[in-house]
Amino acid sequence: MIAALWMVLALLVQDIDFADRTYELYVPASYSDDQPAPLLLVLHGAGGTGARSQGWLGLDELAEENGFIVAYPDGLANNWDFGNGLPTRTGTPYRVDDVGFLVWLVDEIGKDYTIDRERVFAAGMSNGALMAYRLACEAPETFAAIAAVAAPVYVPAVRGCEDTPVSVLFIHGTEDPILSWERVLTRNGQVIGLSAFDTFAFWSRHNGCSQDVDDIHAEALPDTDPDDGSTVRHLALTDCADGTEVHFYGIEGGGHTWPGHAFDVDIELGNLNMDMDASAVIMDWLAGLPVRGSES
Repeated sequence: MIAALWMVLALLVQDIDFADRTYELYVPASYSDDQPAPLLLVLHGAGGTGARSQGWLGLDELAEENGFIVAYPDGLANNWDFGNGLPTRTGTPYRVDDVGFLVWLVDEIGKDYTIDRERVFAAGMSNGALMAYRLACEAPETFAAIAAVAAPVYVPAVRGCEDTPVSVLFIHGTEDPILSWERVLTRNGQVIGLSAFDTFAFWSRHNGCSQDVDDIHAEALPDTDPDDGSTVRHLALTDCADGTEVHFYGIEGGGHTWPGHAFDVDIELGNLNMDMDASAVIMDWLAGLPVRGSES
C-alpha cells in the first residue's frame, strides 16, 4: 500500500505544470527595460529551497552591484533531477524534466524583463551543482556558463552532453564527507562520480582547452584565516574554444560547504573555508566573462 502511494506521488510530481512551480526573484534597482541584464539561476542543494539560498549566500547584494537579475527556483521535493531521477521510499527513482523547467524559467523571466540572452548563467551547490553540470551539457544554447560548489561531475549529469563549449567554474573540498573528492565507483567497479581533478580534465577536454601544461594558470590563494583548517588552490584554463574558460578552486581540508558563508544544519559538513567568498568569486567571474564566441 505504501509503495503504491509513493508511485502515485511520483506521477503527481511528474505532472506538475512548469507554471505551478515556485521561485524567488531579485531584480536590481538599476534595472531598466532598455538595458538587457544578465540573469543568474541559483540552484539549492538537496533538501533546500530557493528562499533559503537567497537568504544565506549574499548574492542579492552582489547582483545589485553588478546589475544581475537573480532567480532562486525550487526543486520538486526539494531536489533536482540531475539525470538520476528523484529518490523515493521504494528505491525506484522518478523522472522530472528539470532541464525543461529551468529553460522555461529563463524564457518566463524574459517575458517580464529584458535579459541578455548571451549572458544567462546557472550556479548551484551539491545536488544543485550537479544540476548545473547537466544544464551545461543539455542546454548550452541557453546557459553560457555555470558554477558548481561542493560537487564534482557525476556521470548521470553528463550523459547527454552536447559539443557546445560552456564556461565552467567549480569549487570542491578535499575532505567533503558528502560528495567525495576522489573517484566514486559502483559495486561492480563502474565510475559513477569523477574525482575533482578528473572533473577539471573533463571540462577542459569538453571545452577544447589547450592541453599544454604551460597554459594552466596555478596559484595559491592567501591563507587569510589560518584558523579555518583549510587553504585554497586555483587552477585555470582560459585558452579554450569559443572564448570559454575552466576554473577549479580546490579547498585543501575543506568540507561540503560554500566558502565564506556558514550554513546551519544538523549534520557534520566539515571545515568551512573563509579565505575566499565563493559568492563574490562566482559573481566577479560571471560579470567579467566575455560573450561566448567573441574575441576577448
